[in-house]
Amino acid sequence: FAERLERRWNGYANVPLDVKARFFEWQLSRYHLSDHNQAFNRVRLAEAPHQRPVMLPGSDTSTWNGALLAALSYEYAVTGDRDVLDRIARLLQGMHLFFEVTGQPGLMARCVVRSDGEALDEMRANRYRAADGHEYLYLGDPAKGTLNQIAIGYAVMMMHAYDDLPSQMQQLARNDMHAMVVHLINHEYRLTNRDGNASPYGDVTPVVASVGVPFNAQVAYLVVAVGYSFPSDQENVERRIREQFVRLRGEHHIYYQEPLRGIVLPQRIGGSPFLKGMNDRNHVTNAAFTGLSLELDHARRNHVEPNGKFLYRLGRTMYWSMRALDGQRNALCNFMWAGILSDQQVFEAIAKREQQEVAQQVSRNLVDGVEQLRRFRLDRFIYDGHDVKTNQLQWNDRMRPDDYYWKADPRYVRATTGPRENTVFCAIDYLAAYWLMRYYQLDTQPVVARPYANILARTADLR
Repeated sequence: FAERLERRWNGYANVPLDVKARFFEWQLSRYHLSDHNQAFNRVRLAEAPHQRPVMLPGSDTSTWNGALLAALSYEYAVTGDRDVLDRIARLLQGMHLFFEVTGQPGLMARCVVRSDGEALDEMRANRYRAADGHEYLYLGDPAKGTLNQIAIGYAVMMMHAYDDLPSQMQQLARNDMHAMVVHLINHEYRLTNRDGNASPYGDVTPVVASVGVPFNAQVAYLVVAVGYSFPSDQENVERRIREQFVRLRGEHHIYYQEPLRGIVLPQRIGGSPFLKGMNDRNHVTNAAFTGLSLELDHARRNHVEPNGKFLYRLGRTMYWSMRALDGQRNALCNFMWAGILSDQQVFEAIAKREQQEVAQQVSRNLVDGVEQLRRFRLDRFIYDGHDVKTNQLQWNDRMRPDDYYWKADPRYVRATTGPRENTVFCAIDYLAAYWLMRYYQLDTQPVVARPYANILARTADLR
């Protein structure tokens, strides 16, 4: 199918972006969605017809299911397609299982597989038998990034798809989301396993001595803001979340410190050389972007003006992140920055005195983002070979397929030394960036609309 599409458009780089999106969604639904409604980034294809692919577990499976939930929710906001809404509902059932298997309300597993499927060695000690009799193995000890991306998925779903979901799916999603928020609050912002031991990777302590902890502050605020923006119908839950929202935002504005009042400036973490590479920079940028989106959505729903001071303070995280990401070809983060600033009021609130600098940065990085999508190969198979680090930035078509390009170091190239393996990646990363671009109508911006007209045009007939 991929080869046929490439022949029709004379190469993967000429395939219209909407065709790529439909192809990747078809591939994901056909090959990467498990019987328990979870997406697996990597699968090993069956050797014979009519056999199911083998779902290959990973340490961040639930993380990228959160990214997929966000991508589908943006797609639904753009298209209003009921089939997409059905896929969101199905995925929410899979997301619920990530929480259910741990036996700890609000705590998610990193990966879940059927007990008769392929599993990582460290999963075999963690067993769960569901009410329907199926037995599962799971990987525990979720990380801060796991929490962050799943919270983002629920936030985007609540903003753009929740209102149209069936009532039972609304209840399931809302309960799981609030349980996640309350878990973090009740365990003093440390993801904590059922045995009482904290996950070694799950410390999200947001504030120390009235100063926000960089990175933790942005993630903790986002998680609490999701629960606050869409209140629980249980009074005690709603009160707990509201108290923490007031504490984090009203009392401490944990994500921002006045430059002349302290050495630790949490808003500058995205531009810090001490941040752990592209992975953490992607996470903190995503957290700030979604926190800003929740503010705008909450203002719209309640017919009030968004808080300009808040937009500036949390927006500084994105400002410093995007200074570091300028020219790094991170399409997802580039589209987030361009999208949130497409509202003139938000642009003026965040950019302040740097409006000319920011406008130029947004323009050139928007071009890079579309170019990255243009270069996405339809072929997501693994080939024998090894990765080579270079001194130059690389486009993704020179890199090995990844779980999520937007957290990968863009300086690696893949040196292929042998044939194609039977293992293939899906493209949640492409879908996340593409549907965000479409949601904000960034493809209509003059800087990309004319130069990329051939791949940005809508394609009705794929026969």
